[in-house]
Parts: sequence; C-alpha cells; structure tokens
Amino acid sequence: MRQATDARQDPAGPSGDGVPVFQLMDPELVRDQYGFFARLREKSRVWWAELPDGSRWLVPTRYEDIRLAHLDPVLRQKPDPEDDPVSDEEGGIWRIYNEHPVVTDPPKHTRLRKLLSGAFTGRQTERMRPRVEATAAELLDRLAEEGADGSPVDLMENYAWQLPLVLICELLGVPEDRRQVFHDWSRNARDFTGGDTHEGREEIAYRIIDVIKELIAERRAHPTEDLLGQMVQARDADEGRLSEIELISTAFIVLLAGFETSVGLIGNGVHALLRNPEQRALVERDPSLMPGAVEEFLRFDPSLFLTNVRISGAPTTVAGVTIRKGQPVLLSLGAANRDPEQFPDADRLDVTRHAGGHLTFGYGIHHCLGAPLARMEGAIAIGRLLERFPRLRPAGDGDVPFIPNPISRTPLKLSVLLV
Repeated sequence: MRQATDARQDPAGPSGDGVPVFQLMDPELVRDQYGFFARLREKSRVWWAELPDGSRWLVPTRYEDIRLAHLDPVLRQKPDPEDDPVSDEEGGIWRIYNEHPVVTDPPKHTRLRKLLSGAFTGRQTERMRPRVEATAAELLDRLAEEGADGSPVDLMENYAWQLPLVLICELLGVPEDRRQVFHDWSRNARDFTGGDTHEGREEIAYRIIDVIKELIAERRAHPTEDLLGQMVQARDADEGRLSEIELISTAFIVLLAGFETSVGLIGNGVHALLRNPEQRALVERDPSLMPGAVEEFLRFDPSLFLTNVRISGAPTTVAGVTIRKGQPVLLSLGAANRDPEQFPDADRLDVTRHAGGHLTFGYGIHHCLGAPLARMEGAIAIGRLLERFPRLRPAGDGDVPFIPNPISRTPLKLSVLLV
C-alpha cells in the first residue's frame, strides 16, 4: 500500500488544502479492504482518492464523518441535470438504471420510496417468514443430498445465492421460467475480473429489462396483487406518480439489490462463524442470540464496502474539508463499521455486541427499504444451516476467495463439508 502509507501531500488538489492522496485502483485495496482503510484512518480522517484519469474524490475514513455525510442534503446521488445532461441516446441502459429510488434525490426519491414502502414494512416481512423457512428447508435438503458422501459443497452457489433470489422473484411475481437471466446476472457478478465483463453485464441487464417489460405488459392484460402488479396499477392510475421508465428502473433495482445484499449477508455471516468457532458456539448454544448476531455480521463484513459516489450540489464541508460544487465524495460503509472509536475492538467478531449503529444499510433518507427482509433471510438462512449441519466446517485449507472488486465484499466460493 505504497501510495496510502506515504501520505504524500496534495498541493494541486481541487481545493489546495494539502489533504493526503491514495490511488483508488491500488491493488492492495482489493486484496485487503479493511486493513487498507485502517491505515488510512490512522493517518488522516479524510483523503483524496485519485482515479487513473487524475480526477479525485474526497474520502472520509471515520464513522461519524461518514454518518454525517449521509445526512448532508447538499451531497446528492446525482449531479444537477443542468450540469450533467444525459439524453436517451447517451444514457442507454444506464439511463434506465438511474431512475430508481436508490440513486435519486428528493423530491423524486421521496415519491418513489413511498410507492415501495408498504411492501417492506415489518408486518409485510413477517408474512413472508413461512416462505423463507420453506425455501431454506428445500435448499438445505438439496445440500444434504449433494454432500452426503463427504464431498465438499459450495454454499455460495447452492445456498447463499439461491435463497434470496427465489424470494425476491416471488415478491415481485417473476415466474420460475423467467428467472434464468437473474442467475446469469449473479454468475457475471461472481466472475468480475475486469476486461469485457462490463459488456457481458450490460448485455444481461438488457435481457433483464426485456423480462421486466414482458411482465409489465402481462400485468396490464391480467392484473395481479404481487409487488410488480401493484406498481403497474399505480403507474396506470396516475401517470404523474410513476413514469414508465421509473417503473422499469424501480423493478430492476428491487430485483437486483433485493437479493445481492442478502447473498453477502449469508455468505459473509457463515464465513465469519467458520473463522470464529467460539462465536459460533455461542450462537449454537443460544439461538436467541441470532438476531443480534445478524447485526454483528452486517457490521463486521458488509456486502457493500463502498457506496455510490455522492456529488456536492453546492459548497459544503465534509470531515473538516471545504469542497466545491460538483465535487465527488466516496463513502465507505466498511470503514465506518470498523472504526474503533464507534465500535471498540472493531476488528473482532462479537455476536453479543450491540452493533445496531452500523451503516451497512445506509443512513438517513436512503436507508435500505429491504433491510427487514434481509435481516430475516439472514437469520433464518444461517440459523437453519447450523441446526441442520452441526458438523459444518471448511473444506481444504479454508481459504475463501472474494469477488475481486473494491466496491463489494462477497465470497466468490465458500467450500464446506457437511458430514
């Protein structure tokens, strides 16, 4: 981590303030995200991240600065349209992707979030519990068959990716014969190596959009009460409430974000317990610890290490640094969750810790709507796995490869023995 530890000064930075600089594409950031940011945090509360083109993003490293940045209304998900106009031709698939509540600002964000909020309340989530339990049981039965002879099984491929995908497809109303494209998306995410992967992911995204458009047309012809059906009815009853592109984009993000976060929670949670057998023993002896343990899994190793870049809509101050309008700011959820000033002994997994202040689901108006569902899926998936396979242990040397991507923290493969 040469660039980060040198902490060279930045006299030519966007505000000429001498804030230290690190290289955003430093391979050490991919190899050891937590160690990298811990070393940054020790040297400075804020850094410039330099991109290959020479541009720089401001990066706070401490929990409180990152939390406050989430609350700053000046830090927007998008530039002002006047500053960064995008035509339909220029935008392509990314114009569709950029019209959902995760990446929009008020008042559009408020309108879109309100449309979805009823589907993700605690009460609605509890109504899904029997289906989550049943799906977990079905997948565990298949795992038992595959690993009955003592051969290794991959928990990511056969469990962590499968459970959330089935459930979010059922919530939106995607029939089984239309789900293959979402499996293809997840495989593309796992195969992230750079190069032409971006083009492959874009091609799959277009296929997903085609499926969504087909399902929307079917619901117009034959209304349904699933989430997509409700969104179509809202769109057709009042076009001012939801545009067609917003309808497609919102369905797109509900499907993809709705399972990728839970995949990381399940995979990272199991991985953490396998590496910390004393913590696993606590949960196995007292299953009532599982809800709190899930919060600790979310804090300890979030599936999203870096968030979407925020853009300053006006001059503001972040972590003590005054920035200009249009300045990008990059927030690290993983770094915030490992700040020892907020979480003592932050690099240690502790399933009895009060970890509820973590930022894994964001903070403020963009706090994840699907958080209750993800928590329930994680608790059931991990709890039932431990109950079903008390001899669960790592296969081979226990080394777990992660998707080689500085943004996310999801195991590529989690090979285990069940018997």
